[in-house]
Amino acid sequence: MKVLIALALSFALVFTLRTVASADQDDATPKPTQFRPWQEVWQWNDIRLTVTGRAPFEIEYDLGGTIWGGSRFTVVERQLYFNGHPCLRLAAY
Repeated sequence: MKVLIALALSFALVFTLRTVASADQDDATPKPTQFRPWQEVWQWNDIRLTVTGRAPFEIEYDLGGTIWGGSRFTVVERQLYFNGHPCLRLAAY
């Protein structure tokens, strides 16, 4: 009787291991998440700041209001641009 129980348990163990192994082979690796454009709008009295992410590693800052009148700053991979022109880094902290 003990031999029969041991044989049944070994068959169950082999069947379980084969099922687990085949399930692991069928599992597809998850796809990386896609970039989603985003935007935030901030307001201080008559000054408005629009922060936009249009692409990975690119953030655009648009200052609008009576004083600034449409100044656009963009950061692309740690490089700052003002209205499309590159800015010179004076110091980094």
